[in-house]
Amino acid sequence: MKQGEKTKKLILDVSSELFYHKGYSSTSFGDIVEKTGLSKGNITYHFKNKEEILKGIVQNRLEGIQSSIQEWKKTSDDSKERLKMFCEMIVDEQENLEKYGCPLGTLTSEFSKHEPQLYAITLPLFQTFREWIAKEYVSLGSGKEEADEKAMSLLSKVQGVALITHVFKDKEFLVREIDSIKKEL
Repeated sequence: MKQGEKTKKLILDVSSELFYHKGYSSTSFGDIVEKTGLSKGNITYHFKNKEEILKGIVQNRLEGIQSSIQEWKKTSDDSKERLKMFCEMIVDEQENLEKYGCPLGTLTSEFSKHEPQLYAITLPLFQTFREWIAKEYVSLGSGKEEADEKAMSLLSKVQGVALITHVFKDKEFLVREIDSIKKEL
């Protein structure tokens, strides 16, 4: 990896963590400068502003989502099993969920209230999962409309578990509820 690519990765990784832990609005450019150890000029060379950094983070997360989906496809030919793997994804993030909430949900929720241009940047994170889940339900025999309704239901259940886990700091709740959702599939 070239130095410029390493610098961009550092900026995105650090900013992603700051946005997740502090929130986008509460993270200043100075926070990013301090945590990366880079100069403001070095950061703005790669990303002209915080919104451009956000776009890079979202792109990385979308690539991560696609990578997870591909891994689930390699792991199982069974759509139900792949949907269970989707549900289990948050179990692996128990500690972070307790402290900070869902990394996708907290960011998207922050923007949905007052910053529609930033909300539009993050919405594809959920839309990607929605479309993939709906395709899995279609492969299980649901019609397109029903599959989309089921996809929205599954997304809302998993996000609800993530939210309540964060609110009550309860790992056992997370595991119990995800097991319950998987049994319903």
